[in-house]
Amino acid sequence: MSYHLQATFSRGELDPELLYRSELELFRSSLAECENFVTLKRGGIRRRGGTRFVGQMADSTAGGWLIPFEFGNGQYYMLEFGDGYFRVYTSLGRVGSVHVTTPYSLDVLPDLKFVQSTDTLFITGGGVPPQALKRFAETTWRIEPMAFEDGPFLDVNISPTNLKPSDTGNPVPDMISNTSPSGAVSASNGSATAWRVFDRSDGKTVFASGSAGWIQYRFAEAVVIDGYMLQAPNDNSQNDDMPWQWTVEASSDGSSWIIVDTQDGQDTWASNEWRQYAFHNETAFSYYRLSFTQGGGPNSDNAAIGQIVFHQSGDTQTAFNLTASGTAGINGGAGFQGSDVGRHIRFRGSDGYWRWFKIVSRTSPTGVKVRLYGQSLQNAKAQSTWRLGAWSDTTGWPQTIGWHKSRLAFAGTREEPQKIWESQSEDFTNFSVSHVLQASDAVTAGILSGQVNRIQWLVDDNDLIVGTTKAVRAVGKATEQDPYGPDNVDQRPETNFGANGVSPIKVGSVLLYFGAYGTDMREVAYDFSADGRVSQSVSEVQSHLFRNGIAGACYQQYPDSIIWQWDRTGRSVGFTYERQQQVYGMHRHDFGGDVECMADLSGELSDEIWMIVKRTINGQVRRYIEIMQRPFAGGNVEDAWHLDCASRYAGAAVNSLSGLGYLEGEEVILYADGSDYPARVSGGQVSLPNGQTATTILVGLDVRARAKTLPYPVNARDGSAMGRKMRADSCRIAVLDTGTLKAGAEETYLDELIYYRAGDPSGAPAPLRSGILDQSVDTRWEDGGQLVLEARGGKPSTILAVNFGHDAEP
Repeated sequence: MSYHLQATFSRGELDPELLYRSELELFRSSLAECENFVTLKRGGIRRRGGTRFVGQMADSTAGGWLIPFEFGNGQYYMLEFGDGYFRVYTSLGRVGSVHVTTPYSLDVLPDLKFVQSTDTLFITGGGVPPQALKRFAETTWRIEPMAFEDGPFLDVNISPTNLKPSDTGNPVPDMISNTSPSGAVSASNGSATAWRVFDRSDGKTVFASGSAGWIQYRFAEAVVIDGYMLQAPNDNSQNDDMPWQWTVEASSDGSSWIIVDTQDGQDTWASNEWRQYAFHNETAFSYYRLSFTQGGGPNSDNAAIGQIVFHQSGDTQTAFNLTASGTAGINGGAGFQGSDVGRHIRFRGSDGYWRWFKIVSRTSPTGVKVRLYGQSLQNAKAQSTWRLGAWSDTTGWPQTIGWHKSRLAFAGTREEPQKIWESQSEDFTNFSVSHVLQASDAVTAGILSGQVNRIQWLVDDNDLIVGTTKAVRAVGKATEQDPYGPDNVDQRPETNFGANGVSPIKVGSVLLYFGAYGTDMREVAYDFSADGRVSQSVSEVQSHLFRNGIAGACYQQYPDSIIWQWDRTGRSVGFTYERQQQVYGMHRHDFGGDVECMADLSGELSDEIWMIVKRTINGQVRRYIEIMQRPFAGGNVEDAWHLDCASRYAGAAVNSLSGLGYLEGEEVILYADGSDYPARVSGGQVSLPNGQTATTILVGLDVRARAKTLPYPVNARDGSAMGRKMRADSCRIAVLDTGTLKAGAEETYLDELIYYRAGDPSGAPAPLRSGILDQSVDTRWEDGGQLVLEARGGKPSTILAVNFGHDAEP
């Protein structure tokens, strides 16, 4: 007889193709089967926690998706997305009657990508504009399209087509007197020619004999102003009469004023120089006044201005015509389309500055109605330098989203599947760039490749990690000493192993993602010797678990650092991952139904794994939302939770439980005060046998946890063992807090290792065992010396090591 000690199971279930590769180092830490056990970071295996029934989906026949929403301060929500709706849950159950309409059909839900900032979840995908989902209160939620500013845009037009606007966005008419053609102009010095500052021509208008004064315009009707441009006098280079400190004030009655903009240090003006200023304002006022305190040059006399041009808020403008001279350069020569409504157009005015329009409606292939944003145009001349918006129903919308250096990054439209757009720093909806580029401006980058590599996902790191169908690339600084921005950006390849659309998992500084077909998992980590990131497969020795293609994944960091995955057939795979300790343990899980989605959420004592499970209950297909429970970690044995789709009662002693219609007709286990009782749910009720009562009862579906050791090592001490008959005839199993465990072999009786012993308290379940279980087992010669370990019912089971004896034929 020989003995085989297995002191660790850290590699989990091994691919069947490797069952006889005993020369591999990992062979000593692997299993032939590992189902409903999880491999632990310290080497053992533990029965997984069961699941708690939370509720049935709104449309149980159609399915859906789960998206976590972590508001902080202990406020954690799970969002149930279905066909055109979402509902809200906490670990206590559904939140009120929240049921919000969304633009997402059922078939696009798995492809959605999302990131969160405080109370807002940003979502891309589904062929619709990016959405902002906001929480306003516990029962008040809203989802609406994000409102973007100034882009992003396609490349600059190179066709002969020009665009001509019919208006300039300036609500002040070309004045010919202080009161004509409309409104009224006045100045602090009572000038009769104050109107010249609004006549749209170069010049010089003096408003004060000293350094302080004001000029004002009164609209006939209240107007929302959110920007203005100032021009210096045409002789300003001689005496610098322009003010260099001022406020812009607004009023509804001409007597009570509020400040809407303040400027200081605006000195050294050149003759006829223009400067632009913008401020946030959503209120319509009748009076707007520029009030300055420092002007008139070094002598502080004759303070003067060349021109003032106001800009009316784009959202409050009356839409005007933008006419193209032809269709060349517009949608591949097809001209404007109805699907262009809402699209942006960037337009360079005659002063060399860019503004942007938003299309309100289409009138013809060469005509659209627009509103102007940013600043007003100096004139309505036609221009051939323009750019169409990159995002629209015509060109497609970004399919993925991520964070990078305090920017919100988007990528992958239908027309530009390899393009990345990053917002301005700390301004997540603004894609503008300055007249002279600033480091905080928006960034646009393209993935350079000889083939179309559709961008699948974005992950924030020191660089922006970009997963494409053919490779993983990084977008970051071109030169390390300068700040990241539009003039300091570079992209480079990291690995030529492509990715599928499943969002990757980041564990510490390591990124784990799934291959282009979802049939393998790879890790990307920085390697100092290579001076870059390198990729290696972490699923090669468990590739059988990935053959159906991974459909999704999430990460439960605490307590066991497990990546939970599910494949296209509804089977779930757990992956215990602790790279520093070389723990790469795979394990299969059967939840009694098809797992269609899993998502992680912070919980009270550990990270929670929520799931949608498709079950057949009483002959009917139902989809339930369930939460995996934390495995037993000591304490009262009756508190263990190892049944699936379960509900718990705790209170006065009772014999029966009701309200179990969601398990109607199912064989269940009643785990009552630490003992198991089988029952069947009928009429939504179950009862303990023989009139027994209990104060703590867990009712749910039984879970069989099963582990099977590998064949006895081929290179046995007395020669090759492959092909020789052998059997296990004894076993010593080290366990911790274990209340149920059987051992044996295939197709034979499994011996119960946990039972009453002399001295155990009567009238109570056998206590949990810790230590060495030493017992003979009944096996056959044909079993090849493999040992099967099994746990069922409601009690916990943790196995630390196995030492079992073998008899082999000569």
